[in-house]
Amino acid sequence: ATAAPSLRSPLALAWRLHRGPLLGWLIGVAVVGAVFGSIASGIGDLVGSSPQAQQIFARLGGSHALTQAFLAAMAGMFAMVASLYGVQAVLRMRGEETAIRLEPVLATSVGRLRWAGGHLVFAFFGTAALLLTGGLFMGLANGLRTGDTGGSIADSLAGMLVQLPAAWVVVALAVAIFGLVPGSSAAAWAVGALALLLSLFGPVVNLPQAVLDVSPFQHPPKLPGQAFTATPIAWLLAVAAVALAAGLLGWKRRDVG
Repeated sequence: ATAAPSLRSPLALAWRLHRGPLLGWLIGVAVVGAVFGSIASGIGDLVGSSPQAQQIFARLGGSHALTQAFLAAMAGMFAMVASLYGVQAVLRMRGEETAIRLEPVLATSVGRLRWAGGHLVFAFFGTAALLLTGGLFMGLANGLRTGDTGGSIADSLAGMLVQLPAAWVVVALAVAIFGLVPGSSAAAWAVGALALLLSLFGPVVNLPQAVLDVSPFQHPPKLPGQAFTATPIAWLLAVAAVALAAGLLGWKRRDVG
């Protein structure tokens, strides 16, 4: 009752725990986004006439226009990295549990779902904030070079946002692992790493499409460059919702320890 306002609710406590890592991630994606955006318009000169390099960018970015393919590929990469932040935020719950800092909190009037909700706000919306920040700075840097700042920012943000449901699938699977098999919570890192490796290197080594489709990042439309389709977005959101619900149900029923 005498705690500072920053510690008087589960969400306030979660903000205290997550604000440092989230700020560090935001600064990192802003810097990297600006770097990638500054070289986007000149990617043709960097790639040169190498047909292999052009083919790789075309497969990763879904377009034969190199600048668009590069921006789309970078959006997918940002989503993969942002999903790892989400996994980190989810696993903070497991860290609080194993460090025996959770039991005194749950011994009060704070319920399990309310406590978890505070952390999941940062896991899911923190992931979205990273993508928006990366898209903003990448679009801004590219726009300053091309002279079309507004259009460039819009294209970059669109490319990032269509990847968000795929990132949320990884985060939701981490919640499912935490809630259902807490002893194997570290496996959430393996889920994120597998999705990243399949999407990043699978097209390069020409893995079969059936194998590539295991990664959620293979399914969103690659913007800019491809036409927007809502169906894969809806399916990814549905998968994320199911995994999240399963994880929260498991968390509500299992023992703490």
